Amino acid sequence: MLKKLTLTAAALTASIGIAIAGGAFNGFPIVGDPGNDVCLSFGNNGVCNQFSPAGPSTIPNGAVIPADTGNPSGQNPQTVLIPSGILGTATNRIIGGDMSVNLAQRLSTAKGVTALATLSPTAAVMTADRWWVIAPAAGVTVTIDSTASTAVIPGQNNTKALRIARTTSGAAGIVCVGQTLDKAAAAPLIGNNAIFSFYEFNGSTQSATNGNITVNIDYSSAADTAGTQATLGFAGGNGSLFALGDVGLLSAGPTNMTRGVSGFSAGTTGTLASGVATITASTTWTRYSIYANIPTNIPSTTTPVTNVSVSICWTPTATTAVTTDYIELNFMQLEAKSSQVTLTTPNGITAPSAVARSLAAVEALYQYSYLYFVYENQSLVTPVPFTSCTTTTSTTAAVCNISFPVPMRIAPAMQYTNGFQLFTSTAYTTLGAAAGLATYSNTLVTVPGNTGVMMTATASVLPAVGTANFLMQLGTSSATGIISASAEP
Repeated sequence: MLKKLTLTAAALTASIGIAIAGGAFNGFPIVGDPGNDVCLSFGNNGVCNQFSPAGPSTIPNGAVIPADTGNPSGQNPQTVLIPSGILGTATNRIIGGDMSVNLAQRLSTAKGVTALATLSPTAAVMTADRWWVIAPAAGVTVTIDSTASTAVIPGQNNTKALRIARTTSGAAGIVCVGQTLDKAAAAPLIGNNAIFSFYEFNGSTQSATNGNITVNIDYSSAADTAGTQATLGFAGGNGSLFALGDVGLLSAGPTNMTRGVSGFSAGTTGTLASGVATITASTTWTRYSIYANIPTNIPSTTTPVTNVSVSICWTPTATTAVTTDYIELNFMQLEAKSSQVTLTTPNGITAPSAVARSLAAVEALYQYSYLYFVYENQSLVTPVPFTSCTTTTSTTAAVCNISFPVPMRIAPAMQYTNGFQLFTSTAYTTLGAAAGLATYSNTLVTVPGNTGVMMTATASVLPAVGTANFLMQLGTSSATGIISASAEP
């Protein structure tokens, strides 16, 4: 008995630091195992005489994992293979896809809501943060819907959604809402499958043929644009061009624009033609998903792909007065997944991950890095955020330093509309209308930086030269004041 106990103890001591393999996959190579860690069997004196074969250092792109589904009453399938590429938390390349945490700076005031009503934009206009809309023939109104009966998606605990509606008496024609990624944001998608998923539902009288929507994943070789904002509130340079391409003016798109949808993810059905997906959408919230294999070079060339853009379009046909001819969108998500072809993934990974939710504070940082947009307000008695002013050369001239909430992606393009108010005395009790808003220019400062901008302002009466002042959001009855800093691509 003593001898037997001694041998047992020796075997246990020898096995310290060496795992003992077991289970249904005993003997298979193990990811990350160098080939001398996992013992398959022990010999005399507890010495391992067979190790598991060395495995790859990382999970292979084509790896699949068997799993029981747990379906009740023997309902098939009982066992499935899960591509490893769809596991884990998604890295969403889209910003502002969750409307519950989208800042919607342009839609945050009554003035903003009015500015995005009854549009027929022939060039893309910014709506909720990072999302442009274009409707060269149709009349549209863009709003953030917060009505529980329509905006809330079962199981998602959201409070808002993006609504794009045909104006009650508006004309028919294609409408697209989309987001364009700059070079840095698009880089992980290039050479991989770009999987675009989103929730959508049609208003009860959505008048597109068969309730159809069309979905685009586009790419081009265009260089990143500097901050552009040809007209206040409009999309950036490349975004404006992608939008034109998506409404049918492909020749007006960015350099080598290619419409690239390759297919539908499991669970989404539709038709595919010329790189554009058509889906017959539902009047209840439904998640749809498509994918595009984004090449490293423009097909048949050696020109590198540089950027990616996505959009969701619909073409209302009605022109009569209704209020339910609309689509609503939420949880737009764009992921990079492996496009490697394997026996079990003949098109690479094409399935989306679960919806990735971000904290509101984190989303705000990303959104502010592309746009900082301030309206004057008829009831908000507070200074314009991150802004301080000083009377300069006379008692009618001031310079204001505007610090952006976060460093912007690039130095932004600035646009102003006269408005807001400045204090007229050191008592800081009386306000006067501000005018002459423009980027300050002297021998030291002529352009904005990516962290802030100096802005000139005038008023009929200001305190003495050198006196600190505040640019107040409280506007006059005209309510025209706007400060817009755009780094949209």
